[in-house]
Amino acid sequence: MAGEEAVIPQAVQRAAELGTSAGAVAAVLNEAHRKAIEQKLTKCANMAREQVLREHMQGRSPTPAECREKKNFGGKERTRAMFLGEEMHKVALACAEVELSALRPGGFSREPRYRYNTDTRQRELISAEKEEALLEEGCYSELLGTIKPDIVIHAGNPLLPLAVYDFKFPCVSSAQVPWCKYKKGPHADRWQNEVYYEALGVEPKPILPWIGVMP
Repeated sequence: MAGEEAVIPQAVQRAAELGTSAGAVAAVLNEAHRKAIEQKLTKCANMAREQVLREHMQGRSPTPAECREKKNFGGKERTRAMFLGEEMHKVALACAEVELSALRPGGFSREPRYRYNTDTRQRELISAEKEEALLEEGCYSELLGTIKPDIVIHAGNPLLPLAVYDFKFPCVSSAQVPWCKYKKGPHADRWQNEVYYEALGVEPKPILPWIGVMP
């Protein structure tokens, strides 16, 4: 991986996705190992919701009206739903890093950012340092169209994903999967999970508190 970004040729991507890459990556996750990973991530989602509601809602779930309420939450003007979701994500991601570091050291990435070229069908990994520098410099356009899933499971190379997971925290308890639809940019009017699948080559799975990993 050279420089701030790494690119993997289409042929290598395809070989890995088909499980034919020699020694570079496992063709598939062992089912027992996948189940263990998903159990840990579900545990993190449950804990995150409990902790944040305990801190900000006296332990109870907000009502639909409270979810829609918009004012200054956490120093930003936004809805309560957005604030609670962001706080739950922070807790869940920190938990996932601890759990997966013990379960799968070196075999996962937390919030990796990718750029995908639809013409060449190549994906790039933008380093956290590069991302931070671009944001500090106000170069937001450089990140336009990039994607940033919560958890990517791999065999040592984030450019060769084996599984992709996103935590979802509906403000009102729901068994529905709240994938987002992009409103602007190169992915406008497309669903988040569709873009993830096209760019990463694996079907992303959402994780909801008390429900767990959805198909």
